[in-house]
Amino acid sequence: MRLDRHPLRLVLTIAIVAIGCLPYLHAQIRVGVAEVDITPPVGGLTTGYSSAQPTDGVHDPVTARILTLESNTARVAMVVCDLCIYNSSQLHADVRALGFDQFLLMNTHTHAGPKMNEEFPSAEHPWARTVDERILEGVNQASRDSFVGNFVAAAGQIQLGYNRLFQQGNYSITHFENPDHIPYGAVDTEVGVIRIDDADGRTRAVLVNYACHPVVLGPRNLKISADFPGVMRARVEEELGGNVKCFFFQSGAGDINPLFMARGDDREGDFDIVSRVGELLATEVLRALSFVKQDVGTSDSLKVMSSVSQFRQRFDSGASMEMGSTSILINDSIAIMTMPGEPFHYFPTEFRRQSGVAHNFFLGYCCNGPYDWPRYLPDLHSAARGGYGASDTTMAEVGAGERLLNTGLIQLFTLQGRLKSEPIRHLVEPTRP
Repeated sequence: MRLDRHPLRLVLTIAIVAIGCLPYLHAQIRVGVAEVDITPPVGGLTTGYSSAQPTDGVHDPVTARILTLESNTARVAMVVCDLCIYNSSQLHADVRALGFDQFLLMNTHTHAGPKMNEEFPSAEHPWARTVDERILEGVNQASRDSFVGNFVAAAGQIQLGYNRLFQQGNYSITHFENPDHIPYGAVDTEVGVIRIDDADGRTRAVLVNYACHPVVLGPRNLKISADFPGVMRARVEEELGGNVKCFFFQSGAGDINPLFMARGDDREGDFDIVSRVGELLATEVLRALSFVKQDVGTSDSLKVMSSVSQFRQRFDSGASMEMGSTSILINDSIAIMTMPGEPFHYFPTEFRRQSGVAHNFFLGYCCNGPYDWPRYLPDLHSAARGGYGASDTTMAEVGAGERLLNTGLIQLFTLQGRLKSEPIRHLVEPTRP
């Protein structure tokens, strides 16, 4: 009755409430998802092993999966490719030209992916150019078909790898092979999972973050393959059904090999082992998702900071190189940090320890700028002990990984509002009797 007598008051009340809610409505995160095929013609080389044997077939296709995140404060394009190592200055320029503030180009690091040289299949149109063209089209598609995304995060635990740098005193011995499946050394066992739902509650994307080299297929393999991440993605998508796209973001796997590797004489049986590892990871991902099955996600805020800095080269102090780190904070509860090259497992574990955020995701093998691939990034103690990836296959100065980690944490603490622009002293008054 009262509302009927005061229609103007009702209208004004609704208008005031709506105006007050505008910042929250605008802060919603729009998410775009796309996938493009980047499977090359047969006859080229793979990357990661020294073999010069050309591929003789495709076991499973390799893809580039695209995720765009857009709000009133930031526009981020994230692309993860089934490639061993790849960065493209042209693609960085083209994606930036679309209006994205940040472009993160990542690799799953499969050693059965194509080598992106400048001569195959022809010098006039190398496969890298085709990959760039398809990714750019995918970024456009993802942004065009975006939806309001609600985010939920969870975590599982599984050990699928071993530390291939076996410590003996002050030195490390490299164990590339582990036929007895001995769980050597420290590893990062956390499986980070993000579920992204649309406004109707339908799951549209699942992001998986784990640290393990995709080298189940060995140097004698001549088939193109996404290795175990491809199996994991396919199983998760099959179980969840619908339009779900699953992403695999490699973590700090620089010193971690899989416990199960196809190193026998039976090439036909190699992919049985790949399937075994991928299925084990998928099972843990689905278990982690079950923890938050009833949880409704949120889409409150997207904050991003990024930097690219100069570093000295480790064995040539007169030469320099560029590397960068990007930090993303979603809904103040999901922290993402990137690092280029092949960081060791120390960095994601240390990032989680220091971040102060509930859910943490460390994306290695990620270039946030058009710089050269920096190879391995060992932690300080690993660099001092040596071994593969800790000495002869490194480029950046000792301590570069720690410097990048600190940069990422500074960015994250700034996004959280924990670092102030003016000095602050918190006083605690003594308790009076």
